Amino acid sequence: MSLIVVSNRVASPSKGAAPGGLAAALLQGIQRSGGLWFGWSGTSVADPNDAYRPSVVKTDKAEFVTIDYPQSSFDGFYNGMANAALWPIMHNRPDLMVFEDRFFDDYVEINRRTAEALVRFVQANSILWIHDYHFLMLAHYLRERGVKQPIGFFFHTPFASRASIECLPRHTQLFEKLLSYDLIGFQTQEDLEAFHDYAVSSLGATPQQTNVLEFAGNSIRLAVFPVGIDVDDYARMADSGDTNPSIALLRRALSEINTVIGVDRLDYSKGLPQRFAAYDRLLSDHPERKGTVQFLQIAPPTRSDVPAYQQLRNQLAGMAGDINARWSTPTWTPIRYVNESYSPRALAAFFRASRVCCVTPLRDGMNLVAKEYVAAQNPDDPGVLVLSHFAGAARELDAALTVNPYDVGATARALERALSMSHGERLERWLSMIETLRRNDVAAWFDGFIAQLKRTRAPDRVLVKIA
Repeated sequence: MSLIVVSNRVASPSKGAAPGGLAAALLQGIQRSGGLWFGWSGTSVADPNDAYRPSVVKTDKAEFVTIDYPQSSFDGFYNGMANAALWPIMHNRPDLMVFEDRFFDDYVEINRRTAEALVRFVQANSILWIHDYHFLMLAHYLRERGVKQPIGFFFHTPFASRASIECLPRHTQLFEKLLSYDLIGFQTQEDLEAFHDYAVSSLGATPQQTNVLEFAGNSIRLAVFPVGIDVDDYARMADSGDTNPSIALLRRALSEINTVIGVDRLDYSKGLPQRFAAYDRLLSDHPERKGTVQFLQIAPPTRSDVPAYQQLRNQLAGMAGDINARWSTPTWTPIRYVNESYSPRALAAFFRASRVCCVTPLRDGMNLVAKEYVAAQNPDDPGVLVLSHFAGAARELDAALTVNPYDVGATARALERALSMSHGERLERWLSMIETLRRNDVAAWFDGFIAQLKRTRAPDRVLVKIA
């Protein structure tokens, strides 16, 4: 069996992957099991003739193949269709969607041309695993080029309600092509059920046995595979700390006062304004906390060319400044708001030093930060996780303090409960969550999807021509 993994970005085998996301999970699986990882190089080129030329890096166990995209298609594909249209739709925010026909056309073009570049690496014994909303159409274009091998797809995002999906112009043209896959994986059962409802009601797919759809003579299996982390590796990073003097200094500063930490990409799906408001409410409702607690929010900028993200960054800067202006003393700053990225090792150290982690997205496929915080804790004196009910991780980490992030008062009360929680209760909750993380780790996710994909019978697939 020759495994081919495809995602928009490919992690560097020498530098490792960014924390808490798709790249980290895939890099561990590829390095452990071997295979080929194919995706975008991170570069767009002015001359279309220079695009889509594969660049190959080989290691002992795996190959890493990247291609450049043409500048003429990249903006419409990435900033347009992927991030201005699909991302808000998948997070049930059609009000934030921006759609233009050229976005759709560029998305089609890059999916089609990526299939052309990829097909030369497909072998007779290959299985292909495609990741996330950038490549919903990729299997269709691979089928057009004669690929009959098993092809699976995994949604790292949530899957939206049918009402939200139908707000997307040309949604049927897009998602009919998704039904060219043999296996489609989701983070939660709710996401699977939302897709099932949409595929049957809007696309005309026919339900077969449980979690199997038929469309145009082909069978598509649906299954849930919650993404995990390497628990032991993350715990070792947290235990060893970071040798960088500035990181070590910040870690000591976090451990000297009760710290509530949040680590999120700067994204409207993460519920950051509501989180800032809840912390403000905590200080208002519990004036005795003044000077005894601090909130560290790490929020690296993302998708800076999209107006909704620019507006969010300005809003949060204003809220943080207002909170500090109203509550600060000469010796205490209540909130540290940092638009900077940190290494996985540094974040593990920050998590270990923080009494509470606040993970309160309005909508999230999984949210691995929640799992990383639990894994980073001192087994003798663990902290407390405050977790949004709307994060996929809440389906597994039911010993966290679960909140509705839209309810600012309830989130503030959960923060106070977390800060006041006894050692015995903290330990009991942590033991329950760490056991779940070990059972559903990154290897279980990776191996579980591959095992089920191997059982598909793609060679009998019919090529469906869809305009």
